[in-house]
Amino acid sequence: MKYLNPFAFLEKMNGGPVAAEDAAAVSLLRKKIMAELELSEEKVLRAGTQWLSKNDLLHFFDELQAPARLHFYQQINNDTVLSGFLETGKLSGLFNDNPLYNTPAFLAFIAPFYEPLFTAAVVNSLKQQQAPLLQQLYANPLLMDGEHQNRSYDKIFRTLQQSYKILEDAEARRRANPNSRWREALPYAGLQQVRVLNALPDIFQEFRNDYGILMINFALALDGTRENKKALEILRAVKVLKCGAYVREQTERYFQRLEEKAISRKSLLARFFGAGYRQKKDRRKLVRDALLKGGIAIAIIAAIIIGAHFEQAYTPRINVRESENSIFMGARTSLAMQYLLSQLLMDTEKRAEKLLNGPKLPAPATGTDPYGADFMKAVRMQGDYGAGFVRPPFGRARNWTPEDSSWTDPAHRQSLRVFNRQDGALITMVQTPDSFYSCYIAPFDSAFMPLPLSISRVYFYAGTGWDPEWKAEYAMDYVPSYRAKGFFLMPLYDALQFLKTSCLQLNLDSSYWQRSNRYIPVEVFLSQKDMLQQQLQLRQLTNNFNGVDLIPME
Repeated sequence: MKYLNPFAFLEKMNGGPVAAEDAAAVSLLRKKIMAELELSEEKVLRAGTQWLSKNDLLHFFDELQAPARLHFYQQINNDTVLSGFLETGKLSGLFNDNPLYNTPAFLAFIAPFYEPLFTAAVVNSLKQQQAPLLQQLYANPLLMDGEHQNRSYDKIFRTLQQSYKILEDAEARRRANPNSRWREALPYAGLQQVRVLNALPDIFQEFRNDYGILMINFALALDGTRENKKALEILRAVKVLKCGAYVREQTERYFQRLEEKAISRKSLLARFFGAGYRQKKDRRKLVRDALLKGGIAIAIIAAIIIGAHFEQAYTPRINVRESENSIFMGARTSLAMQYLLSQLLMDTEKRAEKLLNGPKLPAPATGTDPYGADFMKAVRMQGDYGAGFVRPPFGRARNWTPEDSSWTDPAHRQSLRVFNRQDGALITMVQTPDSFYSCYIAPFDSAFMPLPLSISRVYFYAGTGWDPEWKAEYAMDYVPSYRAKGFFLMPLYDALQFLKTSCLQLNLDSSYWQRSNRYIPVEVFLSQKDMLQQQLQLRQLTNNFNGVDLIPME
């Protein structure tokens, strides 16, 4: 919908100034314009670059008769920058500081005119890599209601994905074929592209993080095909990107590695004898340092050879990673959850040996949280990782089915009740984008797990021989001070596979749970897998899915 300045239009059609608030004058001009329209052959009237039909003109004059709408038009007309942007699509500065611009009524009025022009300007700035114009566009208030903001962000995200796809394809081609073309993707991995991304608001923070990782991967792909200089240029650009702590850390790590590699590619003899060092004392110092480093290297190798005789069995790492399409990708709890799962999935022989030979430890009571405190401490130590996470929208029309009064309890409404109906203990873990807690459930017992009005994941970890002091084999890479503590010494049945496959991913509908006292009952039980084996299974004890979206795992 294009904006039509009513004051300029009325003045043009009247051949001179006319007061828009003068109802009699406007009514007389309306009759005159409609008569001219009827006499025209095309039955349309031109106003600047627009062609107005009879219906357009009737709607225009009806708008002027509404006092609130007329007031909005007057406020826009008093703001020459805003009025000029709505008429031409070109921004010349900052809008007036007008409190009216923040009111819902005004935003609903102006959004249909403002959103297409604003979005087109942003998209063009992204394509032409005009960072200053982007900064100017976002320096002004976003004159859009929620619906139009979502529409605008969708279009902008699609444009951003185009540049992401170009760079992603170039990176994949380079890894598959070192002789493939890649220079056409360089503009999307340079400093100008970074400046454009930095000009975007915080809602695009997750995309910036993803783009930073992609630029790192592209740089590494180039370095692997002897393009070290270009790779370093790309990493220097990433260092300027407004990204999370994890991306900055990875950038610095690989930048140092590639710089060291670039130095190592120079002539070893030239460096050893001091090529480039003008002073004789500098060359002597370089030789002395090289001999010292060589002695240290020999000592390290000797220590490794001697220590190999006493080395314990190596426990291989298990890496758990979020899918690229995961709704939790980039969430504050994502890295810590990946780490905790990777440690729980390790079935080490050392734990089993302690279960068989060590003293039996008392089990915790049902309801104990073995992981939550340390987990959340690690999340708080991550810095600003996950600060730009945007919760995915899950709004949709729901038809609630009739329900009986079963499984209701006002004291435990909006909860998951987990029945542990097998002979091993169970730890249920609830992860949200920014929180986490766990709950120990004794064999043949149950516990309520409160769920947030948000997306959440629920994991089930089963076993026997709980040891609260057993520490994980490895610390968390991102937060080295966090080392998970408390493990089952032996998993039961297919517990490790069950941990990976039984995860529930939920989204609760707020309007439903504001009025319902229901809880969601599930059970963990044993079923017969075949003639010899049993397996763990998860089952919901009611067919009532009102108020709950079950989101498939990626």
